Amino acid sequence: MGVFKGVMSANKGLRYKLLLAFALMSIIPLLACVYVISTYVFPQLDSLVTVSLIVFIAIVISLLGLILARNLVDPVVEMAIEANIIANGQYDRSLNVPTDDEVGEIAFSINIMTQKIKTNLDELKSYGQKMKEINTDVHKKVLALSSLLQIGDVISSGSIQLDPILEMSVEKATMLFDSSFGILYLAKDGESDFLARIECGHDAGELKNLVIKRSGQDFLYKTLESRTVLAIDSDTKLGREAEAFRAAYNVKSLLAVPIYSGRKNFGMLALGTKADNYKYRSEDIELVKVFAKQITIAIENDILNRKTEELAIKDELTDLYNKNFLLNRLGEEIKRAVFYQRPCSLILFGIDDFDNFRSLYGELAAEDALKKMAKVIKDNINPVGKAARVGGDEFAVLLPEKNKKESFYIAEEIKKKITTVNFLRSGNVALTVSGSVSENPLDGATADELFKKAADLLKEARSSGKNRMII
Repeated sequence: MGVFKGVMSANKGLRYKLLLAFALMSIIPLLACVYVISTYVFPQLDSLVTVSLIVFIAIVISLLGLILARNLVDPVVEMAIEANIIANGQYDRSLNVPTDDEVGEIAFSINIMTQKIKTNLDELKSYGQKMKEINTDVHKKVLALSSLLQIGDVISSGSIQLDPILEMSVEKATMLFDSSFGILYLAKDGESDFLARIECGHDAGELKNLVIKRSGQDFLYKTLESRTVLAIDSDTKLGREAEAFRAAYNVKSLLAVPIYSGRKNFGMLALGTKADNYKYRSEDIELVKVFAKQITIAIENDILNRKTEELAIKDELTDLYNKNFLLNRLGEEIKRAVFYQRPCSLILFGIDDFDNFRSLYGELAAEDALKKMAKVIKDNINPVGKAARVGGDEFAVLLPEKNKKESFYIAEEIKKKITTVNFLRSGNVALTVSGSVSENPLDGATADELFKKAADLLKEARSSGKNRMII
């Protein structure tokens, strides 16, 4: 029964066709066997008994043939089923045909082919992963290059203050390396301890309150002074100090790069994350070092610009002296006035409602008006006096050998002449000024004191009617 059950449960493929063919082919031999046996072998037997015996023998022979046929067909059918499963993508399977005939050889060949396909797919998957990593690295480097070029353009333009450049640099560095936070530590005056000046990201924790002290015992300052990169990650074998630092500030990974130039230590760029098992690659460290160099360039450029401004004595727009020069010269004149016991005065002018003028007529008209205003002031003081632009819409006049009364008279004359000037090229627009006068030593013994007194009086003049002078 098991044999027939297996045959009947087989799919209508090779088994079904073979069984049908076997049944049809067995009819003629079966009939021949019945005839031969009944006629020549057992002629004396009763016909019913004879037929029954012959049928039984034929059935046994047929069953033996069917079993033999099934043993031949089953491996082929199972091989076809397994091959179909393998063809659908399950390459970890194999054909198990325990024969050494042609069917076994076919199964062996299919197993070899399947193993090669699996090996090739594994290699392809490995190559795909490598290509993905390469594409990620290329994207990271392109993004880093783009960020560095952007920072370089901003630095070279000279139109942006230092802090926005530093914020941009730290932000770009933080984004590139999957860091949770980025902190830039700088010293305020170049000599004090290093404090967090720029913060970016999150999870910085107590690191944002960290002070890198200029002491041989400070862990991070040792790194800064040695000008080496500190990398703390899952692969780093740390010493006692590094382990204590990591535990104290709950740091899983940290990359600290010194910011320095020549003998000057400016500070340190720190990038980090609290993610587990984070590793810094050598390529990542080199990119961070490039960002650190850009920050160094930005700091040096800012120092150079400030020194240039200190050395400059003229305002580029009006060609008058600038505030730094005026204060330095005022200090010298005060010393001379004290020594010779002679007066020294300072006049301060402020253009009334100049912001409204700029809004109505534009920036070009405003610049042209400032130039005309400067010319009126410069043309109406003696050769010993010095005129300067000390603010956006403020001018100052240093008058050696003039007391407050004499300086007030000169200021009034300048104020009147300003009201006669047309400050717009197309049209007729007048401007007025308010002003103040301070004198040494009545209003101050230093240049800063004298300037502050004049500034306070100017503020009072502007708030009490404009177009007026106060002494």
